[in-house]
Amino acid sequence: MTDAHRALHETAAAWAADGFGQFEVVGPDAHAFVNRVTTVDISTLAPGRFADALMLRDDATILGRVTVYRFPDRVMLLVEAAQRAATWQELVDRKRGNIRLRDISDDVGVTVVRGPAAATRLATLLEPMPTERGDVRTARLAGVDVFAARAGTDAPDGIDLYCRVRDVASLRSAIARLAIPFATDADWELFRLERGVARVGIEIAPDDTPIEAGLDALVAQGKGAPFPGEVALAGRRRTGPIKRLVGVQVAGDVVPAVGAEVRVNGRVVDRLRSAARSPRAGVIGMTAVPVGADPVGTPLEIVDGGRVLAATVAARPFTSGGVS
Repeated sequence: MTDAHRALHETAAAWAADGFGQFEVVGPDAHAFVNRVTTVDISTLAPGRFADALMLRDDATILGRVTVYRFPDRVMLLVEAAQRAATWQELVDRKRGNIRLRDISDDVGVTVVRGPAAATRLATLLEPMPTERGDVRTARLAGVDVFAARAGTDAPDGIDLYCRVRDVASLRSAIARLAIPFATDADWELFRLERGVARVGIEIAPDDTPIEAGLDALVAQGKGAPFPGEVALAGRRRTGPIKRLVGVQVAGDVVPAVGAEVRVNGRVVDRLRSAARSPRAGVIGMTAVPVGADPVGTPLEIVDGGRVLAATVAARPFTSGGVS
């Protein structure tokens, strides 16, 4: 375990979230547009708040996860780096009404600070501090203009900081002076897996809908604005899923290869979509299993080359994100 990975769980650590897609929507029809292209109901989102949502294809499969930030005069959409190009093209293709759509990804830097002491550490320099989970505040940190977002209730506590690219180095130097270490991408990916957060293109497969991925809660129902995939998703809800994304706990210390066969009762049901050894939770990963085989504790077999490893369906998150 690295010091930074330990700090993510026990105190606070930062991560340079470079490459994320950030798209700004302004104009009289901005809210209507965001309602039409994402699964959020922006009418329930007050200015100065954010919400997690999805962008779906017409067949209800998941194009990307998106965070929707509502400001008094604009809306910003944040997407993961791997989906930046595809989601931007989707927004451009579906652009309607009196809006201005702008890709600001190369102009704004993102620095994530997480851990039980994250807010306390940053409070000495960040003013004003977003106090409620889901709040976004225009603020300053060590003389750098930022907007600061307090992590939502379903994520480890912390603050996400956005600033102009020219100020990124100054901002991150100030964070380091607070004795907050910077996690590597590997540290962050392990922390993400320990928290059981599925990523599009890794744990979430191209044919997964929110129901299979366990993300149906990110779809606002009855919001009065049709969105891509709405009809197909309603049909999937009626018929029910045939598989579900689940956590996996592997016995022993061997980390099976991603892509290894996953078997239930001797039958191949999926591939292992992610796997790692956690200092806190042991060997963990994610896969999809048929409905009926998804209860926690269901026995699995992971076939990795010539090895057959015993495993079980496990609850997510694998760790709480706090001191263990």
